[in-house]
Amino acid sequence: MAEKIQLGWIDYSNEHRNKVMAVLHALSAPDAVDEIGIGVIRDGFADILFPGTSTVQTRAKYFFIVPYILMELEREKNITTRSLIDKLGKTEIELIKTLNKDDVDGVIGRRAGSKLKRKPSSIYWNGLRTFGIFKYNNLSLDGYARAVCGIKEHKNQLSSYGHEEKGAKSDDADVMQGDTLGGFWRCILPKPNWKEDISINLKYEEAKYLRERIIKAEASKDSLFAFILKNNYKEVLDNTEFDAIGDLLPLSDNIKVDYDMAKNFGKFIYGANIRYNVILSNNKNQEAMEAWKMWINSAFVKNEFAGYDFYQVIKRLKIGNGKLIRFLSRWKEKVVTGNIDEIDNLIIEREIELKGKERAKLKNSKAYVYKQGDWLGGGSLQYRLKNAQRLMVDIYSGLEGEND
Repeated sequence: MAEKIQLGWIDYSNEHRNKVMAVLHALSAPDAVDEIGIGVIRDGFADILFPGTSTVQTRAKYFFIVPYILMELEREKNITTRSLIDKLGKTEIELIKTLNKDDVDGVIGRRAGSKLKRKPSSIYWNGLRTFGIFKYNNLSLDGYARAVCGIKEHKNQLSSYGHEEKGAKSDDADVMQGDTLGGFWRCILPKPNWKEDISINLKYEEAKYLRERIIKAEASKDSLFAFILKNNYKEVLDNTEFDAIGDLLPLSDNIKVDYDMAKNFGKFIYGANIRYNVILSNNKNQEAMEAWKMWINSAFVKNEFAGYDFYQVIKRLKIGNGKLIRFLSRWKEKVVTGNIDEIDNLIIEREIELKGKERAKLKNSKAYVYKQGDWLGGGSLQYRLKNAQRLMVDIYSGLEGEND
């Protein structure tokens, strides 16, 4: 039995805690463990092609639930930074039962309930900033809470001196800030009783607005995500694999460059993941064995990667990890020469480099015991396409309710 490792940290702030929880959730998600250390490339392309998404996002409705709660909290009197964050979390937990009343998929906390550690606000905060729903893209959730309380204190001081500050008008047609405190939001305003009939499904006006934000926001407007939504390419929503998108859609030149680069890297590195599982099972994983035969036939017999330039990826994503670059260089060298023993040794060495001998699973029976059917490290790289598909399904389902 593998030794259990306990993790701990000093909880300096809510923001710091959320960062730690993000790592732990990523490691516990299915197929999310990066056994060969290429996650920085996978995530880099995912941020370019599907910005604002993450592997732990579930439904598009949370892009509205979170700001709805916060816009209400902004109006409360005598609220502090700590109490704002606490009330946000409490409200998120209170909504779990209502959202899950029909036992639908994607409700965050449906199993954990009141014990939910990572709330929707931390999961969706980056997306809210990316799509410009929250207007200040460099402000953390904690920073926002401090700003709200700072503005309130400033207004109270002005009021105590008999001065009333007039709100500034915005020339941004997309801003629907209503009477919110500091103009932090570019969002539809919640109705007074919005919690009473809340559903995990998007209403028509929400679906329309989220689609527009993804298409228009500076950080996402040139992405594959926005391209699909702008042109209503619904054919990519149903179980489409990442590698098939280029054949299905007439990609624009700038998107095609990044897409092709990501697709080619995925093919190049997929062999390492396959071979990892062959070694892990000591040649007992038949799925991995068959996949390896096909992959190495293309890589070595057909010499598919002899001219592959992975340095384009390094340059595009500004990768500065010398050990990763060295591994990719050696991986290409071993694949082109076709020496299986050297390929295996390289993968084993790479895992030890990443995890240390005690935690490395390959050739270490104390760290891991293979069970029939096990496959670690996921399949071919999808770059968060599946997460984006779920969000787009929600958007288009909401748009179909125009006449409801």
